[in-house]
Amino acid sequence: MPTVNLELQMKFLKELDEALADALTRYGDDGEEKIAELKYMKSEVGRACRIIAERMTDTSDKRPAAVAYGHEKHREAVFS
Repeated sequence: MPTVNLELQMKFLKELDEALADALTRYGDDGEEKIAELKYMKSEVGRACRIIAERMTDTSDKRPAAVAYGHEKHREAVFS
């Protein structure tokens, strides 16, 4: 199974979160639908950050499986 560089993913997610925060500020007057979409994306980035942080701190014996795509506990984050 392929493995994932969790630190690189976290860096990307943090940059994406900052970009979405900037977009919310910049396009705050462009209508409720656009704002709702940006807020939804920002909340999903936050959820992904929490999942990645959990995976980074997982010290169980199954650590290699947790980093691989097929681990059941993280399947939603990888395949959603």
